[in-house]
Amino acid sequence: MASLRACGLALILLVVPALAWAADAFAVRGIDVDVTAASVAGAKEQAITEAERVGFRRLLERLTMPADHGHLPNADALQYVRDVAIEQERSSAVRYIATLTVRYNHVAVRKLLRDANLKYAEPRPRGVVVVPVFKPQGGGRVLLWDDPNPWRAAWMAHGGGALVPLAVPGGDIAELALITPEKALANDAESLAALGARYRTPDVLVAAAAVNAAGNGIDVSLNGPPGVLKPFDTRSYVIGDNGLDAALRQAVADITLGLDNTYKQGNLLSFDRASTIAALVPLNGLEDWLAVRERLGRVPLVRRWEIVSLSKEEAAVTLYTLGEIEQVKTTLAAAGLILDWGDGYWIMKPGARK
Repeated sequence: MASLRACGLALILLVVPALAWAADAFAVRGIDVDVTAASVAGAKEQAITEAERVGFRRLLERLTMPADHGHLPNADALQYVRDVAIEQERSSAVRYIATLTVRYNHVAVRKLLRDANLKYAEPRPRGVVVVPVFKPQGGGRVLLWDDPNPWRAAWMAHGGGALVPLAVPGGDIAELALITPEKALANDAESLAALGARYRTPDVLVAAAAVNAAGNGIDVSLNGPPGVLKPFDTRSYVIGDNGLDAALRQAVADITLGLDNTYKQGNLLSFDRASTIAALVPLNGLEDWLAVRERLGRVPLVRRWEIVSLSKEEAAVTLYTLGEIEQVKTTLAAAGLILDWGDGYWIMKPGARK
C-alpha cells in the first residue's frame, strides 16, 4: 500500500508541476539516530528526543547567519515540535536505528528568534527549477531526461531545498519537447523561459556535472538566465572510495545549502525596521474582504493589522510590519496580496498566490 501511495504521488507531481514547490522550511529531514537502551521502546523514545534536539539546532542555523550561531537561544526543542515522521527505521531488542524528519511550529520558532533579537530569513516565495545535465567520462552522450542519469537521480533523492524551494522536472512528454540537454548547456533563453513558465518561475538553474578525463573527479558548473540565484559558477569534487554516486550527492548537498545561504544573505529581517503602512484595498463585496483578511494572516512580516474603515467597495487598513518594504511586498505577494504605490498612497489588491 505504501508503494502504491508513493507511485500515486509521483504521478501527481508529473501531471501538476506546481506541486513541486510544496517544501516546508521548518521541517528538518534526514536526521540519523542510533540509540541503545534497556529496551527497544526506551531506545526509540531517546532517539526521537535526540532527533528533536538535533533538528531544532539545524533549523535555527538554517534560518540565521553563521555569525549568530554562537548566540542562538538555549530553548527546549520539545516545546517547538509539531510532529515527527519516520523516513526509515530498523531495530533489535535493545537498539533503535532510524532516519527521521522533524517538523517545527513556525509561529513559535519565529517568535523565539524575534524575542532573542536575532535576524532571520523567511522562506523564499519563488522557487528554482533545477535542470541536471550529466556528461559521463570519455565524452559519451550528454544526459538529461535519459535513464540512468546519476546526476538527476542524486537531485531527485535529495528531497528539495529548505529556504529556497527546488523542483527537478519529472521529464514528461511536454518537458522533453521544451528543452534538450544541448539547449540547456547552451543556456538557450527561450527553452529555459518555457520550462520556467511551466513551474511559474523565471528562475531555472542549469546544473551541469561532468566526469573528468581521469575519472577521479566531477566538474560542476551552474548557469541560467540573468540574475538566477546560484551559489557559485564552477566547482570540482573528488570521486573518493565511496564512488561516483556519493560525490554527486555531496555536490547536490553543497549546491542546495549554497542556494539557501546566498538567498539568506540579502533577505534577513531587521526587527529594528518596524514600520506602519496605511493602505486602501479595493473590494467587490464582502467575499473579497474575507479573502484579504485570510491572506493577511499568512504573512509573518505583518505583525498585526487594523481596520480604519470598511465598505462594500473599499477597505482602509493599517499594517504593522517588520523588515524592509520590498521584503514586505514580496511576502504579501506570496500570500496573494499585491501592494503598490500610486497617487500618494499604498494600494493593496488581491492577486494570485505564488
